[in-house]
Amino acid sequence: MTPSSLPNEAERLAELLRYNVLDTTNDQDFDEIVQLASFLCDSEIALISLIDDRRQWFKAKVGLTAQETPREIAFCSHAIQGDELFEIPDATEDERFCNNPLVTEDPNIRFYAGQPLRSIAGYKLGTLCVIDRYPRELTESQRFILKILAKQVERLLELKIRVEALDDSYQLIQKQKEALERINQLKDRILAVLVHDLRNPLSALQGVLNLFDDQMITPDVAAQLINSLRQNFTDTQNQIDSVLEWITLQHEGKNVFWKCFSVQSVLEKSLTWVRELAESKKIQLNCIAPSDLWIQSDEKIIELVLRNLLGNAIKFTVTGGQITLFASVENDSKIRLGVTDTGIGIDEITTKKILDQSLRFSSLGTAREKGTGLGLMLCQTYLIEINTSLEVKSQAGKGSTFSFLVDRSLPALPHS
Repeated sequence: MTPSSLPNEAERLAELLRYNVLDTTNDQDFDEIVQLASFLCDSEIALISLIDDRRQWFKAKVGLTAQETPREIAFCSHAIQGDELFEIPDATEDERFCNNPLVTEDPNIRFYAGQPLRSIAGYKLGTLCVIDRYPRELTESQRFILKILAKQVERLLELKIRVEALDDSYQLIQKQKEALERINQLKDRILAVLVHDLRNPLSALQGVLNLFDDQMITPDVAAQLINSLRQNFTDTQNQIDSVLEWITLQHEGKNVFWKCFSVQSVLEKSLTWVRELAESKKIQLNCIAPSDLWIQSDEKIIELVLRNLLGNAIKFTVTGGQITLFASVENDSKIRLGVTDTGIGIDEITTKKILDQSLRFSSLGTAREKGTGLGLMLCQTYLIEINTSLEVKSQAGKGSTFSFLVDRSLPALPHS
């Protein structure tokens, strides 16, 4: 006979799942309780049984090898129908169980006594039960013992869920602490950029204005000097943009928008951003990539990283050099995207600094271009967001290759 579901079955199952105990490993605390129940109740079998929507699963057991049985034949499914101890002196004499496979076959149950286990909210989670292969009854003392032990199981279950909640809170506090430390470190790095890198052009302009105010230079000379500072202010604006973008990324976070898109398309967009800059140094831009490649990633992140890598390559490539933006298939499921240049190259120590996200690295370009050192740091951070990372191969005096791997995808199907 299969017992009916409880009136609050959905809520009961939700409460059971809240305890996060199903299909967990052995626990000494629960094992000791069933050992004690078996000893004090003089029973061959003792179980802590938890009832989900399709089975009874044993958190702890003595005298039984099975880890679970179907709910429709479980004695404990009947026991959780009530609030008090559920006792069957002889299952062969009870019409509800006489044809039950657990009675007619192994483990050949005859005697059963189960005390319902309840959550603090009052939902039945399962039972603490004792079983024997011959007819019998518990003494009053044994019934009392089983009830007391069942209360200990309930308290232990609740204690464990509270410990898990405390552990989750601790983990959250640790993450918040790490985030605060990261923000403080970021603040220090940003202040360093603002103080050391952005101050010079403003000081130079202030010097020109002071000379003009003191009538030490003519308006024409002042205009010439101010015009010579124009590139410095352009560099300053680029630095400010990099700083603001870095702050936004680190402080607020960034959502990744995954989609399938053409490699060729993102390569062309990236080249458009730097073509004028390359022409100003008479650097030849090349693009090598199959036309039918598609990837699954965030298109804006990929474009931003490639733009930064191209800009960096232009910075460190001498006039008349070459830069190649490329895409190639690697291991069938991956595509490598990257930039190769014929620039001044990088030594091993500097390469390690570049790949260390916590370090800021900056140096003058071949035309003495200035930078904040945030570009590659920004690239590495973005790539981590899309589950990849920057790889560098370089040799001083012979050029560099910056690249990363992304997932290959099939072309996106047009909407019908």
